[in-house]
Amino acid sequence: MSTEQTLQTPPEPATQEPQTSMDAARKALWRDRALVASAAAALFLPLLGSFGLWDPWETHYGEVGRQITERNDWISTWWGSLWKNGSGAMEGRPFFSKPIFLMWMMAAGMEIFGFSEWGVRLGVTLISIGAVVMAFSMGERVWNRRVGFLMAAVMGTSPFFFFLSRQAQTDMPFVGNMTIGLCFFVMAIFGRDREAHAHPKEVWAMLGGIALAVLPQLVVVGTGLATWRGAQYGPVAAFFLWGPTLVTIYASLVAVVFVTVLRRLEPPTYRQIHLFGFYIFIALASISKGLLGLALPGAFIFFYLALTGEWKRLLEMEIPRGAAIFIAVGFPWYVAMMVRHGYPYFQRFFIHDHFKRLATGVHQIDSGSFEHYVKWLGYGMWPWIGFVPAALVRLFGGRRLGGRDDKQKATLFLVIWAVFTFTLFTLSSTKFHHYIFPAVPACAFLAALTIDDLISADARRRRLSWILYALVMGLTLFIGWDLVQEPQHFKNLFTYKYDRKWDHSWDEMLQIKTGIIVGIGTIGVLLMAWQRTRLRRAGAAVTMAAAVMMTAFGLWDYMPTLSSTWSQKGVWDLYYERCERTEGPPGHDKKKRYCAEQSLSYKLNWRGETFYTQNEVIPIREDADFKHFLKLNKERRFYAIMEKSRYNSFKTRLPATFKGKSCMIETGNVKFALIETPCKDAKGTVQPTTPTKPAKTPTKPAKSSP
Repeated sequence: MSTEQTLQTPPEPATQEPQTSMDAARKALWRDRALVASAAAALFLPLLGSFGLWDPWETHYGEVGRQITERNDWISTWWGSLWKNGSGAMEGRPFFSKPIFLMWMMAAGMEIFGFSEWGVRLGVTLISIGAVVMAFSMGERVWNRRVGFLMAAVMGTSPFFFFLSRQAQTDMPFVGNMTIGLCFFVMAIFGRDREAHAHPKEVWAMLGGIALAVLPQLVVVGTGLATWRGAQYGPVAAFFLWGPTLVTIYASLVAVVFVTVLRRLEPPTYRQIHLFGFYIFIALASISKGLLGLALPGAFIFFYLALTGEWKRLLEMEIPRGAAIFIAVGFPWYVAMMVRHGYPYFQRFFIHDHFKRLATGVHQIDSGSFEHYVKWLGYGMWPWIGFVPAALVRLFGGRRLGGRDDKQKATLFLVIWAVFTFTLFTLSSTKFHHYIFPAVPACAFLAALTIDDLISADARRRRLSWILYALVMGLTLFIGWDLVQEPQHFKNLFTYKYDRKWDHSWDEMLQIKTGIIVGIGTIGVLLMAWQRTRLRRAGAAVTMAAAVMMTAFGLWDYMPTLSSTWSQKGVWDLYYERCERTEGPPGHDKKKRYCAEQSLSYKLNWRGETFYTQNEVIPIREDADFKHFLKLNKERRFYAIMEKSRYNSFKTRLPATFKGKSCMIETGNVKFALIETPCKDAKGTVQPTTPTKPAKTPTKPAKSSP
């Protein structure tokens, strides 16, 4: 019998359910997955590209991704201007700070959709949708259908999750891929159907996923290192680091996996294909954030085995084939970077951006200990945060962990995930608010389990004690009230420079909207304290409605409104509207917009200036750079972007020919101003104008972003 025939007609043990029943259950599961995916897409995709990229992270990584397409180099990443200052130095250099996966998604998005916010953000949002779907799948396969829906909903409507679902930075690719991988792992180890034979279509889908994760990288490495023999490593090492040799090694590993799966007389079990999914997505998490993509899941598994003594489970984890998959997916780009750049890359990425961040601090802004991330988990998981400590107290107090039931074991794994992550990042020397994000999925899943207990048919014996419910209500009210008083907390979940304010002229309406949603959510949580099961279920529905409203408000209203302050898009749109458009220099990039008047960023390092001009802006860091620019520019008109607080200093450094002829063009942006020198009226004649006064809210000079 051929392998193909075997996969099409799997043997059916006597103890197996009738095939028709299994097919119906499988179809129902996929319908539910499609429903969850549609709901997540309906929340996360609208207005995705309707507002500008936020400084500094989205624009920083976005420019690195754009440079991939401009340079047509999908291995070595690049950041910065090629303009040389008076001493001959330039800003541009290889970009070693982050792994490649986010930048690949951005570059692919811009290749398909053009230079746009939609193309930059789409990959991150698709990962978040995938994570929500896998949260449902894990809940349904290990617990039940309602738990699956609750897990997907609680995680997807947590502010930390939905805000980062449309931020083009490394956190969602890392945490989203890791969450998908760990959901696969939990289903493989604790899922009720883990020993059943997978459907042939699902087997081929998983094998196709392996191929999709590997083949593009083989093309990149094979072409990028085809002529790169790495002579500095010696002739023998150079041969094994040569592109075609590396491609052969990775392809051989994938071939081994394919052959060992397809040559078996029986199709693989769900445990096996779910473990393949685990290794694929953990590898993708590793090329999204670095060593944490492997280290965190590995630590969760180790501590679970250590606490339960179930070391024999290692024999079930498909480690040989899993290692082959992980190497084929996770190694190609890292090895290619080491071949090309050697020790400078290793020192910057692995030493500086991994170990120094953990041990000594890099770009340190905040400090604190236990209370620091308790606070930001509170804001980032409202209205669900109260159920997280309640879940932990109930689980430990009721001794429901470590039992023989697969559900209890899976719950223990989630507790380890949450507690270990919280502890690790609390001890880390570098603290950004969003660094606690890897703990959010596990906390959301634990909250969902507590809510399911409360609304179950036998909830009388499961309801929270009055002490625990007082904790739930207290956290819901306290954090909700704080969000109404200071809506900036939401912005601080996913950005940088937390002391940077926006124009408060619209805060009253923002607070009204936030207050209404918080009020609805509080009523829902209050109803869940009732003894009657119907009222508790109604309370859960009201709370869920508030969470969905907060998600829609955050993504469709809050973020676009703040974008006028936190993005330079409007400033640069005005520049291209006012400047004299030209075809550009000989051999110019047809994807770019060119102006006859040059643009410069004056003592500005917020990154948007580089992205939105597609690296055509001239970076002025010091007064000497400005003098050099003026010398080259002669007396031609030019434009400059700067923080409004720097405008007076800028005017004093203009030469005599431009004195009194510079004007600040109003953009509606609280922080950034576009300066035209010399300024012109609608007819194009030069005239001195009175500059717009800076915003009332004081701003500090920007520091370099991480």
